[in-house]
Amino acid sequence: MLRVFQHYVSARKLGYFAAETATLALAATLGAGLGAWTWATPGGAGPAKGAGPWVYLVLAVAVAALVQGALYLMDLYDLRVAQSDRSRGERLLRATGGAVAIFSLVMVMRLSGGTGPLPVGATLGAAVGALCGLLLVRGALPGLMGAPQAVLVVGGDRAAQAAVRALEESGEGAWRAIPVSASDARGTRLASLARTHQARHVVLSPGAERDSTLSAALLTCRLQGCDVYEAGAFCERTLRRLPVDCLRATDLEQTSSGAGGLPKRIFDVVMAGTLLVLALPVGLLVAAIIRLTDGGPVFYRQERVGQWGRSYRLWKFRSMRTDAERDGAVWARANDDRITPIGRFIRKTRIDEIPQVLNVLLGDMSFVGPRPERGVFVEQLKTQIPFYAHREAVKPGITGWAQIRYPYGASVEDARNKLEYDLYYVRNASLFLDMAIIFHTVRHVLTARGAR
Repeated sequence: MLRVFQHYVSARKLGYFAAETATLALAATLGAGLGAWTWATPGGAGPAKGAGPWVYLVLAVAVAALVQGALYLMDLYDLRVAQSDRSRGERLLRATGGAVAIFSLVMVMRLSGGTGPLPVGATLGAAVGALCGLLLVRGALPGLMGAPQAVLVVGGDRAAQAAVRALEESGEGAWRAIPVSASDARGTRLASLARTHQARHVVLSPGAERDSTLSAALLTCRLQGCDVYEAGAFCERTLRRLPVDCLRATDLEQTSSGAGGLPKRIFDVVMAGTLLVLALPVGLLVAAIIRLTDGGPVFYRQERVGQWGRSYRLWKFRSMRTDAERDGAVWARANDDRITPIGRFIRKTRIDEIPQVLNVLLGDMSFVGPRPERGVFVEQLKTQIPFYAHREAVKPGITGWAQIRYPYGASVEDARNKLEYDLYYVRNASLFLDMAIIFHTVRHVLTARGAR
């Protein structure tokens, strides 16, 4: 893993993405050149003047960006999704189909408006070349990514089990967790297991970390070239989440300096102000539809818990019936019959959250942060989930790390899983991570994910 502005980035995925980009760009360049040559044969249009090498390079980069954007929208940079899709190719087919549709539109526009600086054959050749390069690099995916790396997880307690489960479920197939009890790790046995499984990482549960009888075994592993980590720290580095069962109270003593301060506030105001201006026409239209459909209030205001447990009134476009909570507060659920027809649409598209920019401008919220919860649920969750109160160390946000990494949550177990991502954000927040979260949020909005 690489540490970039306090955020951990997978070197494995970054290397694959770079290799794929280079392959697509090269294949598109070769295809464009071949297409231009074919188009320039007798009877063809011939290449236009001024079509120098840099024009072909720009074309290749644009083609690669379009194809990779389609792959990203189809989740094909989630390596576990990509591996499972190799047998059926459904997502890959949808991604390439979308890219081809855009190419077709561009071709029609170019044919109707003239060839421009490049012959049509170059554009068509670049598209075909990129698709051939894509099939090549995706076919070589297992070889490029390599086999999962073995990790010895020492300890038989709940924390060790949580670490094994997290690595298997969230590691995108990069890790092969091998549980080892403390009794089986003493002496030279741990180093022998590391050699047998070719493991370069040893992870200790908090209980195993306190076991002084393992000191010699861990020293032998280090001398053998293994890296030894505490379970929470390893999950933070590799999974970018902090499993609650693996944490100690001392792990959460430090809050990232990037989670607050003047730069964060300036970023929030700029983002909120920009969104408010861009979304104003849509907001006015939605407000009119809400008012005309049932005559009820346009906005929904509700007490939420903010930073350090302070309450504030959150603003949203109303998406439920006016009597939705006549029997008290309840979790939202799938196919919730309390949601109005227009409410279902604005929830799917996240339009209902646009008024929250007012909360950001007022300073109650940040643009990026943990999801704000209602006080009645917060008090319940604090008694059932360890460290839940620690998410209040930063301002709640319109979007956040947990919102883009975990589906919509409507239960205590969901809240527990989302907390693990919120805790990662609290410890590693930065403007770089905020911008990455906003980038991923755009995909969630375009594909209507994570809403209910």
